[in-house]
Amino acid sequence: MTVKDDGTVEPKVVRPGPMTDDGLRIIRSGLEASDRVIINGLVRARPGGKVTPQPGQIETAARH
Repeated sequence: MTVKDDGTVEPKVVRPGPMTDDGLRIIRSGLEASDRVIINGLVRARPGGKVTPQPGQIETAARH
């Protein structure tokens, strides 16, 4: 799920690729570099709903 500029939740269909050495998944297609991806609170996000985006950071397996 991604968040549009107006705070609306928008689902995106992605084509996943392999895992990297640090535990992240490569996304082959379906996302743009400028997309804001929901990384926390995904179970509460509903397509078409409004959210207040917060900055976040994706943790790699190496950081745990």
